[in-house]
Amino acid sequence: MQSLIIQQQTNFLVATMSKYSSAVKNMEQTVMLPSLLQDIPLEVQDEAKDANSQSLYECFTLLKSIKNTVESGGLSFEDLKRKTNSAHELENEDAASLEQLFYVHVKGLCTVLNTLTKKANTLTSRYEDMIGVSS
Repeated sequence: MQSLIIQQQTNFLVATMSKYSSAVKNMEQTVMLPSLLQDIPLEVQDEAKDANSQSLYECFTLLKSIKNTVESGGLSFEDLKRKTNSAHELENEDAASLEQLFYVHVKGLCTVLNTLTKKANTLTSRYEDMIGVSS
């Protein structure tokens, strides 16, 4: 039973990563002139929460960078350890806590990938609106 649950979660994670990659590929194919995205805020002014919001260009480069890491697995364990700076905390956890921690991180990863997928789709739509292409 536990094996089936793990396989379903793995399939969900793979499907989420695939949707993200597809959305970013679509964005890359649509955005022919990324330089047009500079200095344009990601959020519409009414939706902007703070003055430091990302530009469409910054979002574009971030989404591409993450896609490359997702597709290639280019983030080594050492890089991951440095970025999170919390790997030492895992050494003292028992098996039950590690399992819970695993599920928390898988859920978090899926949430982040879903949010990034929405950003890629939003960026693509905004670019099409800017250049006058209707979907």
